[in-house]
Amino acid sequence: MEHLRKTNVVFGVVIVLLVIQKSSTRPQPDELEEIKKTLYNACAGKFPITEEVKNNAKNSIFLDDQNFKCFLKCCLDEMSLIDDDGIIDGDSLKAMASDKIKPILEQVVPNCLKDVKQDGCEAAFDFLSCGIKLNPLTVELLPL
Repeated sequence: MEHLRKTNVVFGVVIVLLVIQKSSTRPQPDELEEIKKTLYNACAGKFPITEEVKNNAKNSIFLDDQNFKCFLKCCLDEMSLIDDDGIIDGDSLKAMASDKIKPILEQVVPNCLKDVKQDGCEAAFDFLSCGIKLNPLTVELLPL
């Protein structure tokens, strides 16, 4: 049943992204917020994060918190952007991104992705931490 629910969440998010991509070149803020809310709800239930961790992350401060790391991995996993070896699919991430985020990812992906097997929670945390250091607007990727 859990696998079916996860598949439905991923399918729903992908459909929303496809509709947004087809309907206009610039997704509306409320559409993006809905996607972020869906991701947050799907992953915060599995890996609860405190308000302190959440607020710090919104301000580009990443606390070394295992639930937060796995929350980030969960978000990438829900979007089918990370594999079992902790390798993040940067090309798909850029392809899914809104026009506002694409330039950020063009900078962050080549500089922050590691093509080595590692724990997925650590990989997600390391990628986004690196991205924040390179460009603080990377925080826009987070579903917080």
